Amino acid sequence: MKKLGWISLALVLLAPTRAPAGFWDSYTRFWDEKIEQVIDLDLYGASAQLPEGIFSFKVDWNDRVAAGRYGNHREKQPIVLPINFDGPDGSTMLALDLGASGRGGGITLQFSYGITDMLNFYIEVPLIYMDVQMRPKLRHLSPDAQMVINGFLPADYPHIQSEWFDSTGRTTDRYLNEASEWLLNYLPRLGRPALISGGDYPPELGPGKAYHSNGAVLADMNLGFSWNFYRSSRWSGAFTPRVFLPTGNLADPNSSLTLGTGPELDRGVGSFGVSFTQDYDLRLFKYKHWVDVVVTGEFTYSYRFAGKRRYPDFPKPTPDGERLLDLLDPERQYFPDMSDLTGKTYKVIPGSSVQVMGSLSVSVLFFAFSASIGYGYNQEPEFHADRRFETMVRSLEMALAGHMELMKLAAGVNLLPFYIPLQITYQYERSIGGRNSIYFTDDHWLTIKGFLPTRF
Repeated sequence: MKKLGWISLALVLLAPTRAPAGFWDSYTRFWDEKIEQVIDLDLYGASAQLPEGIFSFKVDWNDRVAAGRYGNHREKQPIVLPINFDGPDGSTMLALDLGASGRGGGITLQFSYGITDMLNFYIEVPLIYMDVQMRPKLRHLSPDAQMVINGFLPADYPHIQSEWFDSTGRTTDRYLNEASEWLLNYLPRLGRPALISGGDYPPELGPGKAYHSNGAVLADMNLGFSWNFYRSSRWSGAFTPRVFLPTGNLADPNSSLTLGTGPELDRGVGSFGVSFTQDYDLRLFKYKHWVDVVVTGEFTYSYRFAGKRRYPDFPKPTPDGERLLDLLDPERQYFPDMSDLTGKTYKVIPGSSVQVMGSLSVSVLFFAFSASIGYGYNQEPEFHADRRFETMVRSLEMALAGHMELMKLAAGVNLLPFYIPLQITYQYERSIGGRNSIYFTDDHWLTIKGFLPTRF
């Protein structure tokens, strides 16, 4: 819900009331005059702008849980796909569940100013927080694979224990953490960064890595103008160009969820970007200042330019690791030797994204309600990187073209009838479909928006 405030401002019924003399009388008279000015502008819909000389601040709070991921055929999957290696006969030799999970959210601060009744300027400062876990589990290791790996290992290196598995190779619940810890410590011998933190780990979670943002951290800021280029009593349109600034940090490549090296997520894209939004509002019905029904269509296009990133610090596979990979991954799709890339950088062009949203909003007195359906598309990033690295990243299926369909329900109240220049809105968001994209549950938003005239 982009702008509920000025719909409600145009609908308030503030008949002059008798107030005590002094400050309160002056205060209420001041706001009565401002409301009359807003009513005369007949503002409605997402395309409405702040009136000239009005300053607005908005605080968006969001909290949500990453529940999984839509696959390439819209099926629900774990956030990061398991890694499975099959033997020559097609039977499973090794199955590793990467065990990614997490929750997060953010606080977005937006500051806007009405340059004219039709033109606004704004700046948006997003702050995000994350708590992400990657707790890989070795689910299966066939008896033949156990024997082969132990045969390859040096005598002084800890060996696989047969008691960790049943007769078919399935890891028993009792020894799941021990078996998983062994494999995670073994991964650097296969040429991959360690997926385990040093020290003890919570037994209920198992070995692995965790990323905590330690409070809210800055993501990519954006700023721009919004121009209400046409407005009548029935329909209205607005155009909003903006620029994205690369103020958010990238994930440590040695602990990146996108690269399969850990649980950390990017806080930004790592490059500048440009974007525009086109809003159209159609007023279906209006009854005096009591009821207003508006349909809104919104289209947003964004493009992010090229940015540089650092390769992970890939260790050199050991001789025993190379022998095992010849058996498990002869084409080196998951585990190519990339130790020569340590310290180097590559380029990524995130490219284009598109969002389309349709909404129906109903305002009754100083209450407002809306329902929205949205669609978002992101193109596949363009990598200018070493072929081995690009093959590995794409095999994880975390950097593919994808889309998401969303449903939003919102309700808000305007407190200006009580002479409090604030607007409070609650919104619930739900993923209803998608492809190659993470979906969320318990996705809640709370927005507080305030208004302050700068001309008295």
